[in-house]
Amino acid sequence: MIGMTDFGFKIHKDQLLDQDRPNVAYKEMIEKVPSLSLCISCGSCTATCNSSEMTGMGFRKLHLYLKTGLYVNLKRGLKYCQYCGKCWLVCPRGVNTRKAIVEMKRIFEIYKT
Repeated sequence: MIGMTDFGFKIHKDQLLDQDRPNVAYKEMIEKVPSLSLCISCGSCTATCNSSEMTGMGFRKLHLYLKTGLYVNLKRGLKYCQYCGKCWLVCPRGVNTRKAIVEMKRIFEIYKT
């Protein structure tokens, strides 16, 4: 087409996070790991995570991806966890992050898109 200019960007799928949308997977997760509802997203877990230091992917992001239904990102992030348990040790609210990650893997297999 004559007159078309390449501005260096592309239109992509809207990534608006709808916090009011009911999320069945997250509700199931809270039933399996009730302590997850205590999470205040303080970042202590991510700050101590060896994987986060190298990949930028920590428990806080995984929790956000599950909560908002971004299952593709969740799958990508789950492969980096080494199950060391440091995130669980430093959590000021006592969230069982190791069990949560195991359940996230299970839930992802059910709700994957």
